[in-house]
Amino acid sequence: MNRVEPKTQDSRTLRTREAIVRAAEQLFARHGIEGVSLNTITRAAKQSNRNAIQYHFGSKTGLLQAIFDKHGPVVAERRSQLVDELAASGLPSETVIASALVIPLAEKLADSDGGEAFVHISAELIASNTLGYWLPERHSLQLTREQRIAEITAQLSLPQPVLEQRILLMNVLAYHGISDHARVRTNPDYRGLVSDTEFMVSNLIDSIAALLAAPPSAQTLALAQRGAAASGDSDD
Repeated sequence: MNRVEPKTQDSRTLRTREAIVRAAEQLFARHGIEGVSLNTITRAAKQSNRNAIQYHFGSKTGLLQAIFDKHGPVVAERRSQLVDELAASGLPSETVIASALVIPLAEKLADSDGGEAFVHISAELIASNTLGYWLPERHSLQLTREQRIAEITAQLSLPQPVLEQRILLMNVLAYHGISDHARVRTNPDYRGLVSDTEFMVSNLIDSIAALLAAPPSAQTLALAQRGAAASGDSDD
């Protein structure tokens, strides 16, 4: 994807871009990406130029790219820091991975500049974004590479097909878990620990660590081997 860069970086241009991004974050998070038109975002951002989004971002995909460029590097840097700190403390790799995945996302809930909206948007796109890490050349969004967490995940003692499936599952659990919690904690019908963020984060880390540590069953291994064999036959 060819990104559309602003024509100039003067203060007015930056303010316009920031206003559009903030409006898009909130609307995408509330209504879903496909549920929001560019015209709706333009009006919410108080832009009189109907083509402001196309001018600054090119398309809805370009606008999504700007949202991920805004939040992604911060999350990736925090994850890398956590991997180094937690691995040095001697924790199991599964706990290191789960903690580094979950904690920066949970911290985003306290980011008043679109952090919670970023979590909701990421949860909606998590399946395609996870695939995008594996096949970046086929993905419309360019996501920040998280090398440290990828390195330690690759070292887990799981067959490759099982590992790939569990990476997808852990991402789904982490992003949707925190996204759903953000909505639960503001719903007065939910009471007690179910709406407590600290408890949710700890329990979510435990759950993802268990997912990564659980040995595959004989049936799963057989299916993985059968799938690998079939893939090998198709490559001949």
